[in-house]
Amino acid sequence: MKKNLLIFFILLSISGYSQNKYNPLDKPNTYRNLDNPNYWKNKMPHKGYWQQDIHYNIKAEIDEETDIIDAFEKLTYWNNSPDTIDFVFFHLYQNAFQPDSYYDKLQKENGKNPKYGKYEEKKLGTIVERITINGMNVETLLDNTILKVNLIEPLFPNEKINFEIKFKTYFDSGEVRRRMKSYDAWGYRHYNGVHWYPRISVYDAKFGWTTDQHLGREFYGNFGTFDVELTFASNFVVEATGNLINRNEVLPEDLRKKLNVKNFKDKPFNSPPSTIIEYNKDEHKTWKYHAENVHDFAFTADPTYRIGEARWEDKVCYSLVQEPHASKWQNAADFGAECLRVFSEDFGRYIWHKVIVADARDGMEYPMITLDGGTDPGYRDLLAHEIGHMWFFGQVGNNETYRALLDEGFTEFLTAWAMIKIDGENVIEDLPKNSYRKKFHKPQKAIDTEVYNAYIESATRKTDPIISTHSDCFNGALGHGGGYRQVYYKTATMLYNLQYVLGDELFLDAMKYYFNTWKIAHPYNEDFRNAIIQYTDVDLNWFFDQWLDTDKRLDYSVKLKKSPNSEKIVFKRKSRMQMPIDFTVIANDQKQYNYHIPNNWFVKETDAKVLPKWHGWDKLNPKYEISLDIPSGINEVIIDPTTRFGDIYMPDNSSKINKTYSFDHLLYQRADWRNYEVKYRPNLWWNSYDGVKIGINLNGNYLNHHHLFDINFWLNTGQLQDENVMNKENYDLYSYKMNYNTNLDNYMKYARIKLSTNFIAGLYSNQMSFSKYTLDKKNKINIGLVSYYRTKAENYMLYPQLWNINKFNNRIDLSLEHKYNLKDISGKIELSTMSSALFSDYNYNKFILQNTNNTTLFDLKLKSRIFIQIGTGDNWASESKLYFAGGNNEDLMNNEFTRSTGFISNEYLGFGSSLNNFHHSGGLNLRGYAGYLVPQENNGNIESFNYSGKSGAAVNLEIDLSKYFHVHFMNNELKTYIFGDAGIITNEDINSSNYSDIFTDLRADAGIGFTYSIKGLPKMKPLVVRLDLPFLLNRPPANEEYLEFRWLFGVNKLF
Repeated sequence: MKKNLLIFFILLSISGYSQNKYNPLDKPNTYRNLDNPNYWKNKMPHKGYWQQDIHYNIKAEIDEETDIIDAFEKLTYWNNSPDTIDFVFFHLYQNAFQPDSYYDKLQKENGKNPKYGKYEEKKLGTIVERITINGMNVETLLDNTILKVNLIEPLFPNEKINFEIKFKTYFDSGEVRRRMKSYDAWGYRHYNGVHWYPRISVYDAKFGWTTDQHLGREFYGNFGTFDVELTFASNFVVEATGNLINRNEVLPEDLRKKLNVKNFKDKPFNSPPSTIIEYNKDEHKTWKYHAENVHDFAFTADPTYRIGEARWEDKVCYSLVQEPHASKWQNAADFGAECLRVFSEDFGRYIWHKVIVADARDGMEYPMITLDGGTDPGYRDLLAHEIGHMWFFGQVGNNETYRALLDEGFTEFLTAWAMIKIDGENVIEDLPKNSYRKKFHKPQKAIDTEVYNAYIESATRKTDPIISTHSDCFNGALGHGGGYRQVYYKTATMLYNLQYVLGDELFLDAMKYYFNTWKIAHPYNEDFRNAIIQYTDVDLNWFFDQWLDTDKRLDYSVKLKKSPNSEKIVFKRKSRMQMPIDFTVIANDQKQYNYHIPNNWFVKETDAKVLPKWHGWDKLNPKYEISLDIPSGINEVIIDPTTRFGDIYMPDNSSKINKTYSFDHLLYQRADWRNYEVKYRPNLWWNSYDGVKIGINLNGNYLNHHHLFDINFWLNTGQLQDENVMNKENYDLYSYKMNYNTNLDNYMKYARIKLSTNFIAGLYSNQMSFSKYTLDKKNKINIGLVSYYRTKAENYMLYPQLWNINKFNNRIDLSLEHKYNLKDISGKIELSTMSSALFSDYNYNKFILQNTNNTTLFDLKLKSRIFIQIGTGDNWASESKLYFAGGNNEDLMNNEFTRSTGFISNEYLGFGSSLNNFHHSGGLNLRGYAGYLVPQENNGNIESFNYSGKSGAAVNLEIDLSKYFHVHFMNNELKTYIFGDAGIITNEDINSSNYSDIFTDLRADAGIGFTYSIKGLPKMKPLVVRLDLPFLLNRPPANEEYLEFRWLFGVNKLF
């Protein structure tokens, strides 16, 4: 009797769920069935777990003439929580992209002033026209992207409720990047329909209602079922989340054959598409989709889409590519199917029947569909990443708004994993066509491009954040700024380090356990770590605490101490993070010995010899010493030869220092995080006195952050000297420039020290400076010691009379710098003081305020500069004075073309009663008065010459006309601008009684100018040749008109 009753209640329970066998590919809704192996009640992640269920029925019409979705939504919502619900919330994501939204305010706080589209400007995102419950209107409250709906009656546990919603959603394309987009595709409309419907918020055990405003980043949704009908003009090709249940109607076999991507494999890239279905605005098709075990629904539609298809077992990958791109999308479906295979085999089987990869100018994921871009082979990492999201985001549905690491970071790890499994260790890429670039092309490892490069570059600077952070709380930044990008790369590095800690097999088994436990459910960080610990039966709290909840970093070193009778290996933990250590000893006879040092009682499966554990963290036991019996002796010790370790300073991970030596080809390449890089190249130069200078350049650094040095050394031959040089044999036998700088991260974050010593063109110059800056590098303070001592001026200098020889010009320089972005204006303010120091032969002080701005005026770029200097002192160094027309001799020494004679003809130089034809930027920058003595007259008498002075002020303006006069010549750029400069100067000390009388009369110039940038190899600074035509001077020299033709040239930009 009891047995019969039990069977009766089981059957009754089953019938209460559904009368139909579970079938996720077609109606009716069987998501809540007892025979759905993925339904949360049938595989509860832990005791007491619950989540809410949804079923959307949406019918939508997309108008290609107006870009408006007109839709009706029916939503059934099941309350599986133990709580009684009196109100619900809906997300209206598209309302973020409009004036006065929360996202708009965040844009403005970040110095942006975005322009909005025609609908956005009218605040038309998603408009709910009507919402009812059981046919009755309800009270609502809208707060930008969140709509609160008060229920007519409470929704009790284990009850459901039905909503009916009439709404419109508007496609638009303003300046703020949005995922829901429409754009022109060769005369057709393209649509990416994402986050386009009112989506009920998640109510979960951690937060209750999750009501985050949408700020352009992440999302969170309830699992359940979607039945969606999309009506388009009949020429559109559509794909979406779910199974297309009327495929034979909208995509019959004969049409499918015409759309096959292989038909277009030889079509010239970017050539116009053919017309397969004629457009008729009065003819429409309705595409019907059914999807179960999903938390969102997205679609993409385009008349130019062509279709590829590849299968892995019972799974299919469809590729949708715009016909003009089809020739470079031939393998997209095959690559996608391979991703399904790799991820299913290694991390857990894919539960859905399909995945879409679509050519859609994006990089975003939705259940069963990815919106991508690019071409083969460059798009492979994007396809792998977005398909990887089908596992982490799609099937494992974490709250990515709260903690994005569980999907973005895990997927970044999967990206590298797939690329290595499918294509091998190195990234498949197009080789450069240029023979020089091809010669020095260096293959890139997928694990580096996808994971380690970005993480180590940030971590070595100690700028990587705590990744267990709300996705909208990374310093209030936009996009991937503020440290948000490390949600991807630091998390992926953490997973590689988890593999390192557990061993390969246990790691993969644990990841599969996590996936299978939490698929079609909602985990948080603690659920991931608990799943891994539960499966492995290993205490990994120390590991997850470090990686998830702190900004600790890995930094170990190894040294080999040798004495006549022993060899001792010394490991040091230089930072706070602890890890077990794998290391390899290379013996003198080249035999290799592998060892493992556990950091606690757990020892992973390893073929290495296990040594006594190293138990310590922070300041506890920072060193570990051991002597090993190596018969032939130890040649080298290497920490973690697999380089998964994620150490932030790799050079000292080898007892011999990890380093490389290579020719400096001056091409941009990603810095090698595994090694300290030393590069060399020949360095030939010439000036009229030294003649041909034969030299070498040596430079080195680690990740452009640690121990940067740059050394140039020349032997001066005296060959090919200028025939007019006096005392030809008296040139300097050698020249050098040596610079070194490094960070002070161990003592002070965002601080550097720089040292330089130079002897070139007869000048000894030495500098030592300390700088401190903010993380965003918008603010900087610099203090430095400067010393100049010139041994020769004649023959070397353009203006030898303006720099005294055999005198020390020693100085203390202090500067403050602030960069800003204010709506349409970006700029920089600099405050600096320069004061004579001990043992200087001079005595002067100067205070400088300089403000430069870039803005737009009637769609033209406007550059402006305000410069003010106040100087005092009774003994000024001529080379350091303020010059009216341009730079002083200090400025000239900073340019290789002007630091010595030879490149600028003497006929263009000098000071006198007329103008010359050479200008170098600096000083007050009144370019129209280059070479002029600037006399100040009083009653017809010249009181002073003011080509240089102690104090002065100037305004410089340039309006870029390149929008209308833009020329490229021999692959280089010619730009055109109009300019105006105005300024005053004095040679007297300023005080309260004379400041209004001592300055010269205001002088001004105006004209038109041109710059021509000559580019060499990418890392070479372009040579900028400038031609200015200052037609107008308000105080021209005698015998010149206010308006006449004048010209001058320079070898740098003005500012």
